[in-house]
Amino acid sequence: MKQRNKRSLAGRRRGKQPSAPWLTGRREAYIAGTLLALGCALRLVALAALPRGLNQDEASSAYEALALLRSGMDRCGNPWPVLLVSWGSGQNALLSYLAIPLAAILGASEWTVRLPVALSGCLTLPVFWRLARMSRGPGFGLAALAILTVNPWHIMMSRWGLESNLLPFFLLTGVWLTALAREKPWLLTGAAAAFGLSLYAYGTAFFFLPLFFCGALVLLRRNLRPVPFLTALAVFLLPALPIGICQARNALGLPAARFLCFTLPRLTEGRQAATSVLGGASPLENLRDLLRILRTQSDGLIWNSLGIGKGGILYVFGLPAAVLGLVYAFRRRAWETEGFLLLALASALVCGVLIRVNINRINMLWLPLIYFSALGLWAALQKLRLWALLPAAGIAVCFALFLSGYGAALGRSGNANFFPGLGEAIRAALAQNAGTVYVSNVVNQPYIFALYYGEIPPETFVESVEYSDPDAAFRQVERFAGFEFSDPDRADVLVLHGSELAGRNVTGIYGSYYLCEVEPSEQETQTQ
Repeated sequence: MKQRNKRSLAGRRRGKQPSAPWLTGRREAYIAGTLLALGCALRLVALAALPRGLNQDEASSAYEALALLRSGMDRCGNPWPVLLVSWGSGQNALLSYLAIPLAAILGASEWTVRLPVALSGCLTLPVFWRLARMSRGPGFGLAALAILTVNPWHIMMSRWGLESNLLPFFLLTGVWLTALAREKPWLLTGAAAAFGLSLYAYGTAFFFLPLFFCGALVLLRRNLRPVPFLTALAVFLLPALPIGICQARNALGLPAARFLCFTLPRLTEGRQAATSVLGGASPLENLRDLLRILRTQSDGLIWNSLGIGKGGILYVFGLPAAVLGLVYAFRRRAWETEGFLLLALASALVCGVLIRVNINRINMLWLPLIYFSALGLWAALQKLRLWALLPAAGIAVCFALFLSGYGAALGRSGNANFFPGLGEAIRAALAQNAGTVYVSNVVNQPYIFALYYGEIPPETFVESVEYSDPDAAFRQVERFAGFEFSDPDRADVLVLHGSELAGRNVTGIYGSYYLCEVEPSEQETQTQ
């Protein structure tokens, strides 16, 4: 009995709470399995239809996967690039490389680019659960998993094939394995691999990782072993060097180069410089914008707002609960694991001062913040005891409202920023074999949808593309073989948005987009 009491006291000193008597191992496994199944369903079911259509960044990553699969080059003619030139100022390459096997199976499909991100969201759930369980025991582990399962930001992020949405999973995995390395030093190599790959997921990792590494060395100073540490350093440098050299060469204005079998491309403009203090962004303005996003839980961008309602990306209780969770963390310390999450939160907040923030650019912040939000709720629920059912019911109501709003905003007719029906309209136009196809310039970067849904070889694009300004950060394509984007009078068939019809002869309706014939007078003008 004395020995059991000593173990319980030691757990409380570390900040862990004794498990509730009813929470047996079997019940914990059952509840965790149910939450994980629900979380995966929320992130995978109807993935190709919700959101309906593709965003231009999704279409870009998906096309690069198809181009690399079939031609071994990106759309700018670079063989196996470590960074995609994309619009001109670059796009992260990891998602396109992960999507290559899916492109081989599915071809030009919405699943091709969304499934890797959705799976990373699903895998985040068990990692988050294990971290929370390590920190404060089984009860809190389940509570934290439940909060992440129904979190609006994480559900929306997991269902959007934006390449930067891979970053939270790789960083969280690195944090988890780093925490485990206290007891098992060789797991540091796994953390190094995850951190190294994160550099290909999103460029903001270049700001986050140095901050996190410095703090982690302090937390691990008594647990570091020379051989595991040096091995982990080598594992990190192996993927980090090519992308690091590429970014450095672009910062210095050097031309494209080869590194082993990969290309280090030359961008028209470096995105890290353009969106950070390196390009003149004001730290005070960045801090102001960060505080505004934290306060309002919105960045004003419609694709990050539709469907979440007034509750925000963390629900209305998210930020107050996180503040409470931080207070609780400092009062009931459990630094063996929680110290790394606190370090990740602090590193992300510093990054928010260094870069021009929006919800996507600061996506390394939200998982640590959700953790401390869950901790605050957990602390409050313990005090409420039976009354805890009321806030739990409130969370369920918030989740139901979010789910209905999200489905209504991005399903059915869809969100205009995902261009619902555009892909079907382009395919229908090509099926007519009528000649040149004009795609509406109401669409953001319409050429990428023509490339993807037309499955145009990158060699064809490189040989025939005409840019309005080849050196722009976001290059506008005027035309390439078989497609026109600037002058509808030069085309034989038109793909138009509903706002552009103006009495034209419609031959097909595809969501918000219409297939139209060129008027006879227009054809005569072209002939003359």
